[in-house]
Amino acid sequence: MNNTGKLKKTIIIISVVLFLFSLTQKCYCTAAQCADSIMAFLTGWFAIFTGGAGISWLANPLLLASWIALGKHIKASIFLSLLATIFALSFLLFDTIIANEGGDYQEITSRNAGYWIWACSCMCMLVGTFVIMLKDNNKNAAR
Repeated sequence: MNNTGKLKKTIIIISVVLFLFSLTQKCYCTAAQCADSIMAFLTGWFAIFTGGAGISWLANPLLLASWIALGKHIKASIFLSLLATIFALSFLLFDTIIANEGGDYQEITSRNAGYWIWACSCMCMLVGTFVIMLKDNNKNAAR
């Protein structure tokens, strides 16, 4: 395996490990409770239909797609990881989140480790893919 292949593998492993670790943490708190990241991940797709903070859940499929694309399509992986990072960070723009099936909203009082680690997983993928592209461009320019 060449250096680029090792770097790709390392970046994916770091991003996946961060993502999986984030699922073991609390992701945000409201006045009523702190949400488990695993539950936000499993049920968060419902919230994308309500708008607001729920759209940040779209970072998950985009991050998965960037992991898959990294093998053969570096530019696609950069674009997908950029979108994943933007959607993950968009959660910071919202003050409320849907709290239950009845459509009640509650104020977000804090963002906890699960959120920050998840966002770092997206950012790790973005920075890593950018570094790979720069290395490839420099190698091609030197030829």
